[in-house]
Amino acid sequence: MTTVRRIATHLSQLGVTVQVAVVGTSSPLPSASRPPSCVPRPDHFQPDIIHAFHAYKAGVAALELASQLGLPLVVTITGTDVHSDLLSPDRREAILKVLEAADAIVAFSPAIAEELLTAMPSLSEKVHIVPQGVWFPPQESWDVRKELGIPDDVPLLLLPANIRKVKRPLLAFEGTLLLREKGFDAHLLFVGSVLEDDEWERLERVIRQHEWAHFAGAVPMEKMASVYEAADIVLNTSEHEGGMANSLLEAMALGRPVLAADVTGNRSLVQNGVNGLLFKDASEMAEKAATLLTDENLRQKLVTAAKEWVRQNCNPAEEAKRYLSIYERVSRWVRSAGCNVQ
Repeated sequence: MTTVRRIATHLSQLGVTVQVAVVGTSSPLPSASRPPSCVPRPDHFQPDIIHAFHAYKAGVAALELASQLGLPLVVTITGTDVHSDLLSPDRREAILKVLEAADAIVAFSPAIAEELLTAMPSLSEKVHIVPQGVWFPPQESWDVRKELGIPDDVPLLLLPANIRKVKRPLLAFEGTLLLREKGFDAHLLFVGSVLEDDEWERLERVIRQHEWAHFAGAVPMEKMASVYEAADIVLNTSEHEGGMANSLLEAMALGRPVLAADVTGNRSLVQNGVNGLLFKDASEMAEKAATLLTDENLRQKLVTAAKEWVRQNCNPAEEAKRYLSIYERVSRWVRSAGCNVQ
């Protein structure tokens, strides 16, 4: 919801009326055998565009609603769509139907767009690239270390990610364990919602057994700046990414060094040794975390480059303008920022 909230906020500042509908609230991750529940048909809100984030999780329901109302459909695809759902025998047919019916498809990075077009070259005329913006709502101060009992004088690694297998939280644990074996009294903090019970059971087991591993649950965006600022290193351990992980962008914007899994989506954002570091496994994660904790010159170089890259490339107002331009192209109802979007 971070991306949706940011874009809705900045579209509103452009004069667009936006209504956000959450699909399948009773089941955060719909099962393969059950498509997501339909977005409620608006009674008083009359949209001109239907915009789905995630081709499967929201796209199936959004396509149904767009068809009912006779409206254009815009779909923003993610790494899960391309790397998982499009390859799933249970979900592939549904996601193909959504993408083929969409009037415009948005990817966060050229790398994800290329992967999609390799699988579905017929979509080339309607794929657009819109880089993610970075934005924080007004912030509340929070002493996260004090509340969770994390000493001020120990290195803290942060994994801001919902608890899902694809996010590989146990890889973060394994890498931190190896870092501690190198002599660093490092702690690890997990922040995010539990979306997969099986993965949470595995993670909870190791957290209970190690006093240096902590879980803060879902933290409101209004407190996340304090969480990032409490960390010495921000991790991304995902099996795949959609190209511009919000957690990495937010950390970079706030001047925190990032250490990310060496996967296609992350490589489109993190340039190893330039604005962050990449790792291939737990052992390399530990080695590069140790380097970040001991080489102050490297830390400062990476942080400075990352902040400047975000400043130049991740303006949320520009992101909203690009979405509005796409809406204008696909809808005959749009009148210069006077559209309604659901």
